[in-house]
Amino acid sequence: MNEENQKKGLGIAAIVLGSISILCCSCFGLGMLFAVIGGIFSIICIVKGTGVGRTLGVIAIILNGIGFLLGVYVLVSFIMMINWENVNMETLNQINDINPNNEQEIRDWMQQFFKIDLSGYYVQ
Repeated sequence: MNEENQKKGLGIAAIVLGSISILCCSCFGLGMLFAVIGGIFSIICIVKGTGVGRTLGVIAIILNGIGFLLGVYVLVSFIMMINWENVNMETLNQINDINPNNEQEIRDWMQQFFKIDLSGYYVQ
């Protein structure tokens, strides 16, 4: 296999990873992992590739950049929803006193960790 075909294959892999990173952006870090790996492949294609390999690298770096930024946005948004004042060992250990069959107790315990009302997210 000649070097041009190798760079073309690496560019295609980078595009696939970039697409997966966009699709997995809400998976709390998984999409960013794919974006970083795809970004490395993209940079290799841009630096060492020629013609089609370089073009694929440019397309892939854009896709991976979008996937990474979306992943960061989702992660930061989730972190901002957490009520950090209530995250301590005392409140976390309260789970031991909760009846696992009582859904309302579990909801109330979980609600103390979030700034938003989670009651709309439960199936009644």
